[in-house]
Order: sequence, then structure tokens, then C-alpha cells
Amino acid sequence: MKLVNFKLIDMVSINPKATGKIYSLALDITDIEVRAEEMYEVVTDTSWLDHLDIVDSATYSARSKPTIKKIVDDILNNVESEISEEFGEYMVSDSAQTVLKNHLNHIRLPLAELIKEKISGNPGFDFHTETPESLVSFGEAKYSGSKNAHGRALSQIKKFISAKKDIQELSDLRTFVTKEAINNAAAGKKSFCAAFSIVSDNIESIMDNVLSSVHLDALLSYEAVYLVGVKVSA
Repeated sequence: MKLVNFKLIDMVSINPKATGKIYSLALDITDIEVRAEEMYEVVTDTSWLDHLDIVDSATYSARSKPTIKKIVDDILNNVESEISEEFGEYMVSDSAQTVLKNHLNHIRLPLAELIKEKISGNPGFDFHTETPESLVSFGEAKYSGSKNAHGRALSQIKKFISAKKDIQELSDLRTFVTKEAINNAAAGKKSFCAAFSIVSDNIESIMDNVLSSVHLDALLSYEAVYLVGVKVSA
């Protein structure tokens, strides 16, 4: 997996009233089996439990074990040339967290499904990071093998904001982010990440098209928006 396109855009260039930043990043995955092996290492690494107190450690260990087993057994051990939507969305989520950590110094949190009570399919944001500016970034991942998925990711974020899904997640997220970040989120200072698959060979053009999406304007009142496109050319 390599970063093939990066742009930093001032929101004011899209909306004169906006003051934040848009980070546009595109990745190219050239070996899906290697990517799956990397995902396996991440999802089975439970060191994130080590810093928790005895109660939280027991709680999140019990919550995460069934989902870790499901991800490993049903998804990562069944990687084929035809990528399923379920595997694809895990791949997009993990790839987004990885690039935000490696290139923009975010702190990656455990995948949302590992810290929620329901085994997979839990409605809400797919992944989270903490930015260097102590902002929680709420991430949504969408995958399609037949069309570019940025519209679906952005529209889902818009729906989740309207349903206050981000606010509903704060009580769990406070365990994994800094006090400053959770206080910022509670006060409305936060960021969002739309991560999506790309099927077009013209990656730069697709990333530029995302900037004119009708769904993007709803996010321009926040401190930052991260757009992560994932192309599989394996």
C-alpha cells in the first residue's frame, strides 16, 4: 500500500464562511494478500487493552473477542480475487487509519466494532482517530467493486451527524483519546473522515471530484475533513 496522491485544501476555497482544512489522500493497494496479512496483525493485536484499568480492560476484552473472531474467521481467512463488500469495508477502514497515522501523525483507535457491544453490523461510525490538534476524527468507510464509493461515504456521515451518532459514541471514545480531545468533541470541535474505494484508473480526477460533492458542504463547519481514497490495483 502506498500513498499516490496528497493535497491540503483550505475550506474557504469551497465555502467563504469555512475556516478549516481538507486533507485529500489517495492510496494504491498492489497486493491484496499482503494487505490482508497486515490487517490480521492489527485486528489481533490487543495491546490497546493494556493501558486500561481492570474494569475497562475486562469490559472491552469481552466485547472485542467475538468480533475479532468473526473478522478473522469470516473475512481475513477468506480473501479471494473477488473482494466482498464486507472485507472491502474493513480494508478501507484499516487503510484509512494506517495512512492517517503514518502520514499525518494521527493516533489510531481500535476499530469501532471492537469496542461496541454488538458483534459487527453495529450502526455508527466505522473507525476513529485522534488528530495532532487533539480532535476526534469520526470515520466512515464504504467499498464497492463496481463504482467509486465517495458519495456513499459522505452521505452516510451526513446522516450520522443528523442522527447525533458522533455524540452517542463519546462515552466509549473517552477511554481511548486524550481528555482534551474528548472535551473538544463534546463542545462540537471535531473532524470527520470519509474513506472510500476507487475503481477508476484516474485517481487524481476522482479525488478532485470529491471536492465538488453535494454532500461535502455539510462538513465544512468542522475543523477538518479527511478524504481517503483506496484503489485496489492488485
